[in-house]
Amino acid sequence: MSDLQTLLLEGPIDFVGQKLADSVTFYFLSIAGVVAFLVGIITGDISLTGYTLVLFVSAGFVIVVFPWPFYKRHPLKWLPPTIAQN
Repeated sequence: MSDLQTLLLEGPIDFVGQKLADSVTFYFLSIAGVVAFLVGIITGDISLTGYTLVLFVSAGFVIVVFPWPFYKRHPLKWLPPTIAQN
């Protein structure tokens, strides 16, 4: 498997990493909205506001969606499988 496939497909369950991704998303998008708003107010250009917001959302997508190593620090430990006896 190539490195890109490994990066895109590996994603063990990690509830701490999911909480971190949720927090990063919330704060990143909040800051993106404020920055885009201020850019729009300062420049008076609605298209520049939209471009700024799209840039921030795209960067946030790359930061949050892929399973980066800092999201996989606390993998869930599974119990060993048991065989049911009849």
